Amino acid sequence: MLSTPQGKKYIQTLEKRYAKRFTKSKEVFAEGAAFYPNQASHAARTFKPFPPFIKSAAGNTVTTVDDIELLDYWQGHFCNILGHNHPVLIEALQTAIDHQLGLQLGLLTTLENELSSLLKETTGLESYIFTSSGTLSTMSAIMLGLSHTKRSGVLKLEGGWHGAQPWSLVSVKYPEGINHNLLESSGVPRDWVKETMTVPLNDVEALQQRFDEDGDRIGVFILELVLGNSGMVMASKEFIQEARKLTRKHGAVLVIDEMVTGFRVHAGGLFELYEIDPDLVTFGKVVSGGMPFACIAGKKEILAQASASQKSRVWADGGTFNSHPASLSTAIAVIRYLREREQDIYPSILQMMDTLRSGCKEIMNKHGILVDVTGTSNDDSMPNFPIGTIRFIKEASLYEASRAVQHWNKEALDIDLRDRISKIALMLKGIYTWQGLGVVTHAHTDEDINRTLSSYEDFASEISEIIN
Repeated sequence: MLSTPQGKKYIQTLEKRYAKRFTKSKEVFAEGAAFYPNQASHAARTFKPFPPFIKSAAGNTVTTVDDIELLDYWQGHFCNILGHNHPVLIEALQTAIDHQLGLQLGLLTTLENELSSLLKETTGLESYIFTSSGTLSTMSAIMLGLSHTKRSGVLKLEGGWHGAQPWSLVSVKYPEGINHNLLESSGVPRDWVKETMTVPLNDVEALQQRFDEDGDRIGVFILELVLGNSGMVMASKEFIQEARKLTRKHGAVLVIDEMVTGFRVHAGGLFELYEIDPDLVTFGKVVSGGMPFACIAGKKEILAQASASQKSRVWADGGTFNSHPASLSTAIAVIRYLREREQDIYPSILQMMDTLRSGCKEIMNKHGILVDVTGTSNDDSMPNFPIGTIRFIKEASLYEASRAVQHWNKEALDIDLRDRISKIALMLKGIYTWQGLGVVTHAHTDEDINRTLSSYEDFASEISEIIN
């Protein structure tokens, strides 16, 4: 969309302005070339020409090493539903440290039972294994399910991402997700792909066909209720309820990955709104309060595959930093806070995101820029999701909004405009976005939304003459 000479000149000017304003970040990024394969310790946090580096964060804002404040819609990989460094988190951490418990490792604490009891009250799930990351939780959940069913086949959604673990490295992006001969990571045996099957989100007919053909070898069906990596596309109730029906019929374990969705729209699992009873659920992010914590929750007979009484057990509960007291303390504090203030927090978040989403789409359309803004519900009984992206459509005839994996189709969408150019343009206006938009938290305000929409108006005006 900006591939014309005029568009290329705009991008060059934008990058020069960015480099001039964020000079210290540029210097820090340059130093990283000596240490890291991707010039920074976390590749997903980088983009060209260089990412910002921060020195502090509070509420809705991060402050960069360049002393520039940015209104933040990334919020710690979507962890901070209360905003950065919320007082309830600081207090929980400080109390744990003051009682010489926060940095203790290697022995059990009463915090574990306290958190499990709280999770059971808020989710209704009966058994738990605590880990230190979402990747570990989803990987272990799959292992538990395969052990329980004594099968080796795993079914996942096209465009679904469950962390950098082997069963997640197929059918993530376009066109790699369509070509199953191409794994999306080196270092994994090529035969691994034979045990990973896929199905498109919300295609009930394809789901039924998949189970008709492979139901006897599918041990686990792992899915997200909102496809995060593919632009926050919401699953339909019909699709999820059919998934529950088919997994029961064919004896497969249904794993719901709620790393992003858990405690996001109410103080509990999103699966409750889909009116299903999953076998296993993984939680993290919001629950962690920004600390390294995640968990597997679900049916006792499946988590029992990790029991030491098993002749050959699943080693899902090992790890030096699992059940870290500091993480458990913050998780307890976050869940209690969300539960007690549920009616104040969630309606406000959902309303602000609806205003931001609809406002962005209206602004882009007004300037003749064809977009699709994601995160909307396709069921009147479900709220819209408080995270969304902007898809800049450059070839409408090639774009299929219903197929989530199209989020990465470079022929249909301008991904560089979404993920990089708009990010830089909005940063120059004091706003940090994710895939053109991002997440709204309890720390954001109506004034923030209005400011953001005003900035989008300026950005749309800048690029409309070039695109049109």
